[in-house]
Order: sequence, then C-alpha cells, then structure tokens
Amino acid sequence: MAHYFKDKEPTVLNEHNADLLNHLINQLIDHVRGQIEGWSERGSGWVVDEILEAFINVARYNPLRGGTYMPLPEKLKNKKAVLNIQNRDNQCLRWAIRAALFPAPKGENPQRPSSYPTKDGLNFAGIDFLTPVSQIDKLERQNPKLAINVFGWDKDQVIVHRISEQDGNILRINLMITTQGENTHYSYVKRLTALLYDQTRHNDSKHFCERCLHGFNGKELLERHKPECKGLLKTATRTEILKEGENKMAFKNYHKQMKVPYVVYADFECVLEKIDGCEPTPDKSFTVKTEKHVPCGFSYIAVRSDGKLFGPFHHRGADTVYRFLTWLKEHEKEMREDMANKRPLVMAPKDWQEYRNAIECHICNKSLVRD
Repeated sequence: MAHYFKDKEPTVLNEHNADLLNHLINQLIDHVRGQIEGWSERGSGWVVDEILEAFINVARYNPLRGGTYMPLPEKLKNKKAVLNIQNRDNQCLRWAIRAALFPAPKGENPQRPSSYPTKDGLNFAGIDFLTPVSQIDKLERQNPKLAINVFGWDKDQVIVHRISEQDGNILRINLMITTQGENTHYSYVKRLTALLYDQTRHNDSKHFCERCLHGFNGKELLERHKPECKGLLKTATRTEILKEGENKMAFKNYHKQMKVPYVVYADFECVLEKIDGCEPTPDKSFTVKTEKHVPCGFSYIAVRSDGKLFGPFHHRGADTVYRFLTWLKEHEKEMREDMANKRPLVMAPKDWQEYRNAIECHICNKSLVRD
C-alpha cells in the first residue's frame, strides 16, 4: 500500500532569516515522522517499508510593498479609524509611522505630509522604498522603541499580516496596508477598536486582541486571553464561527472500528472528613478547605467484547485504593491470558457479508491492502 504525507503550511524565508533553513527542514522531518507514527497506529501491525520519494517545493514570494498614496476602500474609509497620509513619494511607511509618533497639531489637516516633521530620528538604513512587510523586522531592530503591527483589508474584513513581538511598555503602532491592482500603500490605524467594532453584532464596549482580532467585553478578559493567544508558534489566527448546518460533526466510518477486548466499569464511594486549619487573614482573598473526600469502598465489573461479565467485585475498608489497584492488576493477568488463548474464528453469513462490504469500500477508496 502506498500512502502520501503532505505539509500544506508554507514557510517564508528571506535573506535575513535564511539561517533558519536547517532548523525548518529538521522540524519538517519530525512532523512527517509524527504523521507516520499516527498513521501506523490506525491499522493493525502496519510497518513503513521504505520512503520512495520526498519533494520540497520552492517558489519565489512576491511580498506586499507599500508605495505612493492611494485612496482607501470606501467601507474602510467610512470607519474613520484609519489616517491616510497623502504622500507623493514612496515612503508611505515612514509617513504612517510619523503620524503615530507626532500627532498633527490642532487645526492642521492630519492627512497632509506638511503636518508632520521630516526629522523624525528614525533609522531607515537598508530599508527599501517601496517597503515589503518582511523588512519591518529589520526596521524594529534598528529602532528598538518601535513596535509595529501590520493589518490588511480583504473581502471587506480586517486580516493580520504581522504582529510585533516587542516586549515591554513600547508604544504599539498599528498600520493598515491596502492594495489596488499592483500598488500597495501603508496607512496609520489611529483607533483599532473603531476598525474592528462592526465585525461582531454586540453593541457593548469592546476590547480587541490584535493577534486574533477577537473582541472581549472587559479589559481583564483581554489580558487573560493574551498569553493563551500568543501561543508557542506566535501565529496570528482569526476566530470564525461555522454557519448553521456546517457546525456538526459525525462519525460514519463504522467499518473501521475495532472492538476493545475488555472494558472495566468501576465506582468508588467516599466519606467526608473535616479539615482543621488556621483562620485566614481577612485583608486578603482566600479559599477555605473544610472537608476532603476519603475513599471507603469500591465496586467494579469487567465486560469482555462478546458480552461475558466478570464480577462484580466489592470491597470496603481503609485500604480501598490499594486493594482496588491490587485486584485490578491480578485480573489484568487473567485478561491477558484469555486474549493469548487462540480460538477458531466462527464466521456467520452476516459476518461474511460485512467483510465483503468492507473490502468493497476499501477498493472504492483505492486503499486495497495486498497480503
């Protein structure tokens, strides 16, 4: 039987992180090994004989590059959350950052470049204009006091292109990159809440996670969510609720089920014992434990796959947990001896029909197993 393993998640590398290539290839190999182990466990005695071919596809990625001024899409403009600087050069990224660092004085048009200083103290050495999103990592390294997030606009919805990993109380600058044909443009997101507010139907005040764009009713809920959302891979995700009719899952491959030789059903009984403790200090929040559950008895029964019952087995006493584990260990030996006792397989006409149906299903799925 020939089987294929694919990794559909692309990896983007550039000249600044090409040293990660060996690490990513080793990571891919570990991922494929995990897939092989998971696949092998689904069958009975499957063994990988050999790997016939391995392919790594490499393609040139044309990143988004912010350029000269262009108007915002109508729906995005009506949100009044994005400040679009009308620059005439290709440095829209720099103008958007200036708008965030040096707000326009009162009475001046915030969309005009003349409202902002040209001497901004920023280090743009080696940064291209037009500027791809991938070079913002380098820009942050050259300007440690910058933390830049980049959002996008796709199908009238906000998407995430980049989330800064800068720590500390650094001012976070939210930018919007929009496209029009082959042209792209950076703008400054002055109010993230206004940008995302209409993406949910709730009209209450909201606090949004910049990584997954999920809204919360309270700031405390957002702060509790941030460490979980950041995750190990630090990958921005978006929460999408499935539509009615697509939000249900069902198991249909009943022919692939395998019976468990034995199932043990156990039940414990406990008594409540009082717990003595010191009086906690009243000026701090506390939890007082007053009682604990102490096992005093158990009963269990073992059921074989053909329906034969073993037990029930009962016990009461102070050594309940120890006696339960000891008995279960002894009965495990008897179960294993019973499973090792080979008996002839008696196939009824109904069993033969189910077997033929399973073979036909395997053939249809191009998964015929050759002996």
